[in-house]
Amino acid sequence: MLGHDKNEDRALVGLLRGFATFAECNDADLADLVAAGSHFSLPAGWPLVQEGIPADCCYVITSGTARVFHQREQIAELGPGDFVGEKAVLHGTLRSATVTSSTHVEGLRVDNEAMAALLTKRPHLGNTLRAVEASHSGPVS
Repeated sequence: MLGHDKNEDRALVGLLRGFATFAECNDADLADLVAAGSHFSLPAGWPLVQEGIPADCCYVITSGTARVFHQREQIAELGPGDFVGEKAVLHGTLRSATVTSSTHVEGLRVDNEAMAALLTKRPHLGNTLRAVEASHSGPVS
């Protein structure tokens, strides 16, 4: 993606490397993920995704926390290293939950098209997304 700073990208790869979510990924997988995405930042109380709308992207939280709601009931809390929106991106479905920042949240936003290309090029990322999806006991994207 244009406009990436190589030092910031390397730092973000190092940060992602420290999260258990990405244990199966190598540095090349993570570098491609970072290159495909863009930084996002939201204040507390803002939605990342909303239940019932089409998925256009997924997110990786690198700092802060977010709450997951299904039919207005909180079902989970997410934090650094967690994916948001993986289920809808993997299956091309509508969002099955609303995820709202509970603190200031920052991370990486990856559009569906870029993620689809990554999943073909980097199988470990696909395995990671499927593992995240399987670990969620209910709707979380």
